[in-house]
Amino acid sequence: MTALLALLSSVFIGGADFVGGLASRTANGVRVATCVAIMGLPLAFVVSLSYGAEHVSRADVIWSVLSGVVVAFGIGCFYVGMGRGLISVVAPVAAVTGAVIPVVYGLVRGERPGALALVGLVIAFVAVAVVSIAQSEQHPETLVGVDRHVIALALSAGVFFGLFFITLSRVSDDAGLWPVTISRAAGSIVLVLLSLVLTRGVLGGVTGLWRTVLLIAVLEVSAMVPLLLALQKGPVAIASVLASLYPVTTVLLAAFVLRERLSRLQYVGVACALVSVGLVSTG
Repeated sequence: MTALLALLSSVFIGGADFVGGLASRTANGVRVATCVAIMGLPLAFVVSLSYGAEHVSRADVIWSVLSGVVVAFGIGCFYVGMGRGLISVVAPVAAVTGAVIPVVYGLVRGERPGALALVGLVIAFVAVAVVSIAQSEQHPETLVGVDRHVIALALSAGVFFGLFFITLSRVSDDAGLWPVTISRAAGSIVLVLLSLVLTRGVLGGVTGLWRTVLLIAVLEVSAMVPLLLALQKGPVAIASVLASLYPVTTVLLAAFVLRERLSRLQYVGVACALVSVGLVSTG
């Protein structure tokens, strides 16, 4: 059940990230993320209210708030990165980084992954390096690889996503789905503050994208529900890594809808990223 829930979450996350990346090309990424978080809050409240809970402890609230804070920074970096670079590059790099961190967390807590998982970790680092330095066929005349700032944003997003998995996994089963609402509320506050500080506004350039923003919000809430249940029912390493398979959806959408083309070396890097996530999850 844990694997199924995590994989379902990855499908929704991939769809949300693809649409979010497109929106970030016409509007500021931080503002898009902020509006998505705000619009998704009432949706999360309805879901949490309908599911119910036995008891939400103070620790549950604290961990939920922390998860909302770190994922807010992660989404901000992710959307800005996809707005500046290829979606099919940013998504795998962020996914690999976000998948490795919970595995390290598991090691510190005494978990011992198998040989396949260890091989997956090595391939993950290779994938990040290959994707970072590879030259895109979209600009063969430049002799310049992927923008370093884009890679930095993708890596930062991955770190925050990894911390999000860890903090959300600390929530107890008795809390039901209320952590979804609490997390999104905390994330909304952080993103509003980031928008005001970095862009001096929240709605500028986003008002004409309200349908797109609503779609992203629905996909994000739909992704967070099975993710939370997966983290509550199974090991954090397994749930987080399988949820990190979202680049499969994102890359496929980018290829079919946007006709994005990568160099052969970049294809190798993306493939390594996806293979590494799979190896870690099965190991």
